[in-house]
Amino acid sequence: MITELLAALRAVPKILDALERLGDVATAQLAQHRKEVKDGKVEDIISGARARRIERLSLDEAERLRGDSSASSTRDGGSDSD
Repeated sequence: MITELLAALRAVPKILDALERLGDVATAQLAQHRKEVKDGKVEDIISGARARRIERLSLDEAERLRGDSSASSTRDGGSDSD
C-alpha cells in the first residue's frame, strides 16, 4: 500500500502539468473566440462606414445631377419637372 501511495505521489506533478496544459488550451480557445468576435465587430463597423460613405456620395452625386439638370432646363427655357 505504501508503494502505491508513493507511486501516486510521483504521478502528481505529471497530472498537474497535464491540467496546466489543458488550461492553456482553454485559454487559447477563449482568446481565439474573443478575437473572432472582435474581428466581426470591426468588419461590421467598416462595412457600415463604407455603406454610409457610398450613400453620402450617391446623395451628393444626385444633388449635383439635380443641380445640373435644373440649370440646363432653365437655360433652355424649359420648366423644372422636380
